[in-house]
Amino acid sequence: MRALNNTTAESSALHIEIVDMLYGNNRRSLLAAFIVMAALLLVQRHLIASPILLIWSVLFLLAYGARAFLTYQYAKDPVREAHTRQWLQWFRATSLFCGIAWGLAGILLFPESDTEHQAFLIFALVGVCGAGIVIYSVDTTTSNLFTGGILLFMIPRFVLHGTQLSLALAVLFIVYVIYVTVAGRSLASSLRDNIMLRIASNLDNKKVHQLAYYDFLTGLPNRRLLTDRLNQSFARCARHKSYGAVICLDLNNFKGLNDSKGHQAGDELLQQVAARLSLSLRKRDTIARMGGDEFIAVLDDLSKDKAEAVVAAHRAAENMMAVFSAPFELQDSLYRTSPSIGICLFMGDHFDEAEVLRRSDIAMYQAKKSDKLNSIQMYDETLHPAIEQRASLENELAFALQANQLLLYYQVQVNADQQPIGAEVLLRWQHPTLGMIPPDQFIPIAEETGDIVPIGHWVLAQACQQLKHWADSAHTAGLKLSVNVSAKQFSQPDFVRQVTEIVLASGCDARHLCLELTESLIVKNIDEVIGKIKALKALGITFSLDDFGIGQSSLSVLRRLPLDELKIDRSFIKDIAHNNYDSFIVQTIINMGKNLSHSVIAEGVELQQQMTMLQQMGCQRFQGYLFSKPVPLAEFEACLQAILTQPEALARLQTGLY
Repeated sequence: MRALNNTTAESSALHIEIVDMLYGNNRRSLLAAFIVMAALLLVQRHLIASPILLIWSVLFLLAYGARAFLTYQYAKDPVREAHTRQWLQWFRATSLFCGIAWGLAGILLFPESDTEHQAFLIFALVGVCGAGIVIYSVDTTTSNLFTGGILLFMIPRFVLHGTQLSLALAVLFIVYVIYVTVAGRSLASSLRDNIMLRIASNLDNKKVHQLAYYDFLTGLPNRRLLTDRLNQSFARCARHKSYGAVICLDLNNFKGLNDSKGHQAGDELLQQVAARLSLSLRKRDTIARMGGDEFIAVLDDLSKDKAEAVVAAHRAAENMMAVFSAPFELQDSLYRTSPSIGICLFMGDHFDEAEVLRRSDIAMYQAKKSDKLNSIQMYDETLHPAIEQRASLENELAFALQANQLLLYYQVQVNADQQPIGAEVLLRWQHPTLGMIPPDQFIPIAEETGDIVPIGHWVLAQACQQLKHWADSAHTAGLKLSVNVSAKQFSQPDFVRQVTEIVLASGCDARHLCLELTESLIVKNIDEVIGKIKALKALGITFSLDDFGIGQSSLSVLRRLPLDELKIDRSFIKDIAHNNYDSFIVQTIINMGKNLSHSVIAEGVELQQQMTMLQQMGCQRFQGYLFSKPVPLAEFEACLQAILTQPEALARLQTGLY
């Protein structure tokens, strides 16, 4: 298909060049034609009647006047390349008209009694005919029409009314025309070949330029050309002392489209988005594709006033946003998407290309983090340090696991007698320079980047190995470990296989492993969730619903889930002694757990009063600072050993001395 397109492009370019050559040479041929006409009239005027001379002159002027007018109109046509076929047809028609005018000269200007002037006439027509063949040889049809018009009208006159000399001259004329035609065609063939070689070379150069400076998929400028345009914009804004802007646009949930409908649908969307964005900006603005689903617009000369420049940049961003109001047609179905847009103003050479692009990207990221569906954000200097820190954490988190910077802490879980029954495994990040980074700072980053999947795999493996180690001691053999599973980790297609392999490889008793799921996870794809839970429960693994009460799970969903435990969120425990509403919710959750045959554990227990109330409500399992803060494994095990040998050990555990 691509080869066919190349052939079509070359053929079209050849026709354009041929027509351009015909009209370009026409100016000189017009001058030569008028010189020959004047010479004929001058020589033949005393032999031919004046009315006949006048008739021929008028016919000649009409033919070549039409040719001259056509040449003038062709030069004025700004889009003549688009009308090549029409211009060629008109040129052929006028060529026939001009050939007939010369052929009529052989009839009207033929002196029957004067052989010498007959010879002069045929000599003049030979010159005109030969010149025409050479000039029009690039188009065989034009050449044939011109010479055919001459021969058709001239030869009969010489054959019927000429002398033996003029008849011989006519035969020689025909031989000459045939010879020049053959030679002209050979010349035309060589000329066409040279033109085709040049056209092919130009097309190849254009392809190289296109590949080097334009995106292959969308046809928009790529990063290299964007850099050049951006530097030009810097120079113009510096010269005019005006503001410009870089607008970064990124499609929301583009990966979801690729995953669900395939990359072909994604490519179609990018092409349609590129076409719409190109029409949304001013002609002098640049819209480029950076790669993936990210587009960059460069606007300059917005205004010398910063406030006005901000308004103009926002208006341009809104125009870009507006192109997404109509759905896109992908694979015979309609698809709607929305963008996130970030804007960074610049003036002159205050920033370099990398800095402006980075700032617009930061603004776009802030727009993507916004709760709004279609968000436009201007780069804000005050947010820069926080964004820089987050970007740094995101980059370093990718290597934290390999660098052994991630640690596991354990927070004890106790029964109604405050005896340890297990622990929850909690992740910590010991950064080499920033110290201990709280989980609420790096866990969301790991969720967004996907690093939570290998991290979760590692946590689960460590927990299973610890259970296997505890199984060797009678004092710890009955302890359970609860491990949080992220939604992204649980949604992996091979999650069941991975967990099964980890459990079997460790040799631990799967009945002592509890996986904690969140409500946000179970409300989506409920059938898939149930299938995975049942498959793992077959190994003996138990499941707990973490942070229960703050999500959106319905009773019908809870009834279907094969859970073992409900975990009351700490937010309800905090004010249980002072807030009747929280107290009512906690009592309801405990009753619900009993009715569903689930055990119930309360997290975030910090006061003895809270535990007393929970026990009165029927809760039998507890976790929180009242018993212990999360501590490293060595401290946790030391605490467990002390509880078994020293009565006061639990009190020290509650104060966090271990």
